[in-house]
Amino acid sequence: MIFVLAIIAMFVAVSIYFFFKAENLQREIILMKRDISATKKENKAYVDMMAIIAQRNEEIVKQRFIALRSASDDKTEMHDIIAPMINNYATIFNDSVRAKGKLQTSIKKVYEGHQKGTYKVLSNYINQSNKEIKRAWSSNNINGFIMLVEALLLAK
Repeated sequence: MIFVLAIIAMFVAVSIYFFFKAENLQREIILMKRDISATKKENKAYVDMMAIIAQRNEEIVKQRFIALRSASDDKTEMHDIIAPMINNYATIFNDSVRAKGKLQTSIKKVYEGHQKGTYKVLSNYINQSNKEIKRAWSSNNINGFIMLVEALLLAK
């Protein structure tokens, strides 16, 4: 009889222990869900902000490109080479932000979508350009893309 009572008491004690342990785990899960929800909201805000920045930069770069193109007639070949990059600035910007080392693949996708063989023309132009343009191209990240566009717009 004592043996049976001891087993029942032990079973009750273990049940109470696991009940409180489960309650603690449930509270932790609720807190983690709140954190995940807050993180998702924050991440969405950052993504939206980066999209707005990309669009604003694209507008500014397009305006500068159009002004540069209308101001000079002797750089038409260079303008034709960089036009797809300028016209798809936000797309390339967003792809470069999402993953490091995706600048060149993103630009290649844009150029090959524009016209077959234009990416090779761009890479040849970059290889024949000054050191600043080559350095920006080889960085293969968002900072390099911004520097590359600036350098191409300022190139003479």
